[in-house]
Amino acid sequence: MPEGYTKATAWLQIQSLLNSINHMLIFLVAAFFFVLARSLNFQDTAMHMFMTGIGFHVLIAQAMMSHYKVNPVTRWLSHRNKSRFHAILQIVGGSMVLLGGIGKFSNKDVHFNTWHGRVGATATFGCAASIVGGFVNYFQPKFALKFFPPSELRFRHNLFGLITFSVGMGAIYLGYYSKFFTKFVDNNFIPGMMLVTALVYVLTIISPVLSLLTKLRYRSKKKAEKQVQ
Repeated sequence: MPEGYTKATAWLQIQSLLNSINHMLIFLVAAFFFVLARSLNFQDTAMHMFMTGIGFHVLIAQAMMSHYKVNPVTRWLSHRNKSRFHAILQIVGGSMVLLGGIGKFSNKDVHFNTWHGRVGATATFGCAASIVGGFVNYFQPKFALKFFPPSELRFRHNLFGLITFSVGMGAIYLGYYSKFFTKFVDNNFIPGMMLVTALVYVLTIISPVLSLLTKLRYRSKKKAEKQVQ
């Protein structure tokens, strides 16, 4: 092993490689959703698929990785600008999810007797709440600080964001079983899309999970200090 080469260095290199692979997979998913929706003239379910798919699978996934130190897209930005980049992607991606979801809810043919429909509805409402929580975490208004310190706001935003992203990606995964996909996509291709979605999910949450664990340790330390006092 070369001098100065440690396990930490190796882990960083592995994370960097995985992050690069993740960006390529996200780009391929974005291209696939666009081509499929365009082939159907962005009508009805095709528009729903495009808006929610790009919103969660592409923009919010990128937002989740904005503070990742091995992310080639944002690693040259300051912490403040990373937060701004994260906020912009979350707002745009979240708005696409809301518009795509609400558009589908307004369709009289929509029924919530499928897991995709139920999980999708949960993800849509969770996304709306996450956007509101994001504003609270970013601006930290005085009324919010009366209830929670800044560190607690960040912890809760991190945790709820992870949950919402997980539910959203779960809805997309279940969507591959829908009549829309089985009708307009080669059924032999669908398992490949399922695999890509699963990989993007796992690779995307590395950064927020590591961040959440750091915040959790800090939170536990503060609680222990209060108990001692």
